Amino acid sequence: MSSRPISSEQLAALPPDVRAVIEAIVRHYEERIARLEAELQGLRKTPQNSSLPPSTQHPHAKPVKPQSKSKQKRGGQPGHARHQRPLIPTDQCDEVVPLKPTECRRCGTKLFGCDADPLRHQ
Repeated sequence: MSSRPISSEQLAALPPDVRAVIEAIVRHYEERIARLEAELQGLRKTPQNSSLPPSTQHPHAKPVKPQSKSKQKRGGQPGHARHQRPLIPTDQCDEVVPLKPTECRRCGTKLFGCDADPLRHQ
């Protein structure tokens, strides 16, 4: 930094540990300012993102197209192998909660009896 709020005499009068902390903070912010200024130099200014007049842009310049959305739906795609965690055997589970529906979720008819191979979920 070119101008510091603390003169070199005042800085020399401080204890060494305080001086080291202040110098570390100053170095950190000088590096950060330099990095941000370098990023600003890399940005291309256009009339849309700066105060440049519209006449500085070429009259036939094509506007940048926004990226279009993917045509694929979210989630697993058709034909993709399914990934799922293998079920732990019931004898190794801490707790087994049997849940039996009273009616069919498709047609709504009452359910009776017991399923020999029920659907498991954990």
